[in-house]
Amino acid sequence: MLVIKAMNGLPALIDKLYRRCINALLITTITFSPVFANNVSQPNSNHETNNTTNIALQHALNNSSLPLINDVIKVYEPRKFNPIWSNGFTYNNDAHALYKAILNSRKLGLNPSDYDLDIIKYFLESTIDDQTILSKSDITFTHAYVKLANHINENPVSYDLTDEYALFENNSFLTEIKNHPAYNNNIGIVAVAPHQNQDPYTRLLNAIETYRLLNDDFEPIILQKKSLAIGDASPEVIKVKNRLSKLGDYKNSTISNEIYDEELAIAISNFQLRHGLDADGVLGKRTVKEINQSFESRITQLEVNLHRAKQISDLGESRYILVNVPDYMLYVIENGKMIYEARVVVGKKENKTPVLTSQISELVLNPYWNVPTSITKKEIIPKLHEDPEYLINNGMKVISKINNKNTIIDSSIIDWKNVDLENAPLRIRQDPGKNNALGRIKFMFPNNYSVYLHDTPSRNLFSQNYRAFSHGCVRVENPFEFAKVLMSGTENWDSEKFDYYAKRNKTKVLRFENPIPIHITYMTAWADEHGVINFRPDIYKRDSQIADNLYNTAQ
Repeated sequence: MLVIKAMNGLPALIDKLYRRCINALLITTITFSPVFANNVSQPNSNHETNNTTNIALQHALNNSSLPLINDVIKVYEPRKFNPIWSNGFTYNNDAHALYKAILNSRKLGLNPSDYDLDIIKYFLESTIDDQTILSKSDITFTHAYVKLANHINENPVSYDLTDEYALFENNSFLTEIKNHPAYNNNIGIVAVAPHQNQDPYTRLLNAIETYRLLNDDFEPIILQKKSLAIGDASPEVIKVKNRLSKLGDYKNSTISNEIYDEELAIAISNFQLRHGLDADGVLGKRTVKEINQSFESRITQLEVNLHRAKQISDLGESRYILVNVPDYMLYVIENGKMIYEARVVVGKKENKTPVLTSQISELVLNPYWNVPTSITKKEIIPKLHEDPEYLINNGMKVISKINNKNTIIDSSIIDWKNVDLENAPLRIRQDPGKNNALGRIKFMFPNNYSVYLHDTPSRNLFSQNYRAFSHGCVRVENPFEFAKVLMSGTENWDSEKFDYYAKRNKTKVLRFENPIPIHITYMTAWADEHGVINFRPDIYKRDSQIADNLYNTAQ
């Protein structure tokens, strides 16, 4: 087990971000120093470091401004301020092992550059030629060590140690690595979970390990026609069966038949479902593109999503709403189980739905729509130039503040070509009704992006596979069903009264006695509660940026 222990006194910001992380194991095939053997003594230079080294280390510690310097000092105190990562002249194997562990921290969704990877690499490639360099490098290594520990595991480290080896034997993510089969069998890097706690993060770690075991010697599929379906014959069918057999979608062990049969169609449908495609069982252009993705690229996609999965693995809430933007889906989770799901429409590429956490505090039946200034300028005014009656025909009015009161004014008196909407006290508001852009209901939660969940008159969009059409808000397919699921957990809930208010054209605000947490996330890869691995297109092109950060700093 390579369990990393976190530190007491963790800064509040880091603590907030990482307290929800589960225990994880990072297993690397590295060379081990004698420090791991209890019956082996360290060189005398580490036991009896000269007084100059001790003084230099204490001086460097006292003058350091590193964020976790107090934790670093606690590591050195029981060791009488002897260097940890060298014998005073050369860096030991543990220093090199730490570097490799940091290098591979991206396997857990972390960014190696956050742990001074380049600086540590520079030190390892340099010569220790004076005590000042020795002190600075040793403190840098130790700071990276405790910071990485903080970010991976929530259990505290004990600093009340007298044995020099205890840093590694009791508190290090390098501990017991020498006994792990992965080291003895030389199988490289393996990510596993220490407990059978099947939260999203653990499941994703298991998914990564599954893909690492796959052989990527694959000849890409090239269709000679637009698509293949049941009854068609093609040499490509054999390649498809072989690929889907490795992925677990195709169950038949016989793959030599070139006929596209019903069993293959079922396998294709299953693959399509896992990749967010229309599950029609037909091998078309988009399906071929997903099948042709290399296993290496899929591993990258899974790794990129580790940090996202980590954030939702232990939300600590018995009931909450989860919206996954690339999946175009909304879920209500209760006691760890999904009790409701609905399709959603999310923001366009130019109006991205933000990732956020908040609480739904109220819902509004038959809402007005106060048109954002940006939409007024880009969409409404151009339509007014084409049709001066556009506002009237769409139930819209111009509202102005006069004597601190909202007053409806005649839109025909406004020079729409030259109006300065940024400074003029004007806004357009759409009345409640079936054509209102927000539909018949909206769900409000505090946020800095002016987004919310709402109904829509554009019902046809929910039948489409690609559903990024909004201005940033999230449109819910069956909003009244969704509302009743949320309200059912409220005391004094009256379904008949709710229906009564909903049928009227008058605006009615209903507040939740206990606001319901909502988390809007961006997961392009995950494993569900059954272990089924899913992938979705990176509609906002966020994965590539994260992958660049993870991999470029880890080279």
